[in-house]
Amino acid sequence: MSDLLLCAIFTAFTMVRVIKGSWLRNPQYLATGILGAVVGALLLHAFWPAYDDDFIVGGVTGIFGSWAGMALFDAILGMA
Repeated sequence: MSDLLLCAIFTAFTMVRVIKGSWLRNPQYLATGILGAVVGALLLHAFWPAYDDDFIVGGVTGIFGSWAGMALFDAILGMA
């Protein structure tokens, strides 16, 4: 489980850098990206615990989880 979480978190750093730019100018997106990646990894573990040690699945979980976190954050800010 820890390998999956680490891979998802490090992928969230990359996704924020690619999509939103510098981490220092956008710490809110880094936080939501990490939170989305961790939630995605925990959901994956809850439904498919056999994928805990898979490096590729952890990366894909990090990509989609961090993207979903940032998209949800943008949607919430757009509503306010």
